[in-house]
Amino acid sequence: MAVSNAIQDLFSSIYELLSSIFNAFYHVLQTIFNTIIGFFTGLVNLITDVFQGAIDVVGGLGKFVLSNFVIIGVIAAGGYAYVRYTSQGRQVATGKKTA
Repeated sequence: MAVSNAIQDLFSSIYELLSSIFNAFYHVLQTIFNTIIGFFTGLVNLITDVFQGAIDVVGGLGKFVLSNFVIIGVIAAGGYAYVRYTSQGRQVATGKKTA
């Protein structure tokens, strides 16, 4: 009876050893797989966040331009008038006193 229990314990120990080796191998593969999946998921999230931020910036710039359309138009008209005036060979008079 003691010999049969010893043999049974030996086979049980061998089974548990092989089981733990396969479990460790499985967990290592699962960890590598999860790391790869997590990397690509993070990469997709990064690209999505970058484009979403760019769209938010462009939208904010568009709102700014639309809300200040008149002021930007006046500045653009002044710049255009200055360029046209100086291209005709005239000098812009700065600080000229008239007495």
